[in-house]
Amino acid sequence: MVLSLMNKDKFLHVVKVSMESSPYFQLVSSSDAYRAVPPGASAPVRIRFTPSKNKDYCHELVCLTARERIVVPIRAIGARAVLDFPAQLDFSKCPVKVSTQQTLLVRNVGARAARYQLSTQSPFSVVPATGALGAGDTVQVTVAFHPLASGEERIHTKLQGEAVDVNVGLSTNSVELDKTFTTMSSHRTLFIENRSNITAHFQWKAFATEEEENEEKRRQCLLRLPKEVSQENFPEEKETEKVKGDHSALLSSMVQEKMSKVQEDPMLFSDDIFFIEPMVKLMNQGAIDAPFTCLPSATNVGLCFKFAPEEGIIAAGGSQSVQISFSATMLGSFEEQFQFSVAGSPVPAILTIKGSVSAPSLQFDLAELDFGDISFGFPYTQRCRLTNSSAVPLTFQLCMSDDGTQPAVDSVDQIRRDTDPAWSKGIHFYVEPREFTINPSQGTILPQGHQDIEVTLCSNTVMEFYRRLLVDLEGIGKGVAALIITAR
Repeated sequence: MVLSLMNKDKFLHVVKVSMESSPYFQLVSSSDAYRAVPPGASAPVRIRFTPSKNKDYCHELVCLTARERIVVPIRAIGARAVLDFPAQLDFSKCPVKVSTQQTLLVRNVGARAARYQLSTQSPFSVVPATGALGAGDTVQVTVAFHPLASGEERIHTKLQGEAVDVNVGLSTNSVELDKTFTTMSSHRTLFIENRSNITAHFQWKAFATEEEENEEKRRQCLLRLPKEVSQENFPEEKETEKVKGDHSALLSSMVQEKMSKVQEDPMLFSDDIFFIEPMVKLMNQGAIDAPFTCLPSATNVGLCFKFAPEEGIIAAGGSQSVQISFSATMLGSFEEQFQFSVAGSPVPAILTIKGSVSAPSLQFDLAELDFGDISFGFPYTQRCRLTNSSAVPLTFQLCMSDDGTQPAVDSVDQIRRDTDPAWSKGIHFYVEPREFTINPSQGTILPQGHQDIEVTLCSNTVMEFYRRLLVDLEGIGKGVAALIITAR
């Protein structure tokens, strides 16, 4: 390394250059040597650096003139952990109040192990937030975007997403109930219609917006908490005067506990007169108790349904909620009738259920993954993306068609093993080599989510490759999707 001393003065200066003794840094010329530097000229100072380990080093060079002392710090930076992380992650348009996730492959391309900590801000989250990653290793990181209102969200980590309202609504904006007598009830049915491509989880809330709900919670905290804490929780302490310590700290703790309970309140719709119930109900409109039994269905679709409870007794004027479970075994639309036999009634109660079962939808973002011309024994990596456009999460496993089982030989590793018999006898495989590596080879993709896939080919055979990357889905089938892989 060469350092230049420049004289910017109008007079000649004599400079003494010295350095403390070090096994790693030495002056090429003798230490404590004097150098005469004319005005406007420069003098080179050569420093030899001899490291013993791959680590950080530091030292100092001292330049002394008749008027000043200049200390020049010397730094040598060793190996560093370098995480290969995308500069920006764009979620595009996402439904409001629905968590959308993307999975990233983070690789440590540096020469040292890394201990990392990832942080972000709401409505974004990241898992795992901390961890360790060895040199050359890869970890999956899941970033979630959960917007609570429409609009664009952008934070300094360059995670970006746009929240939109999806097409989910009610079949009517108003419900008018028939007139009824006191203590009697009247019923109307409306539908929640989901015209989007996501699963909609719903609640009947007391307030139209989250802002109104939070305002009500703040109002309850202000109006109720002081009275409850001061008048109801301290009567005994005031009378007996047995409480010792800081009353203000105890009061603060009780206030925090009460406020926490208010914040946990989901603020669901509740009324003494009106009720909203999403379950199927058997209603006894007669004057006597009605024992009932769900009659089993022998059809293929009917066997996919389960009812709980399957039998029971409904009191006069009462009702029984029935929970329905459905586990599909076939695709297509269906319409099925189920009968509930009621003792004393010649005609059973009939429940008709309609629906449609769709096949899972997985797509690769490429029609073909082409490695082109590659060298024997050297690994090459290509990337693709697998997208789940279904309304349910899918658990997948990837495998390569016609690939072997014995680990392939990497040329770099082979060079390091100079005593390996393969140098004189050649490489021999007892079984076909496993030349493809897939990362990740399995996982779960959430609805409307995707997974980035790395495919690495280390060829141990001279040939033209034509393989298929196959996708097996848990509980559904094998080879439900495939991507063509070519190389030469």
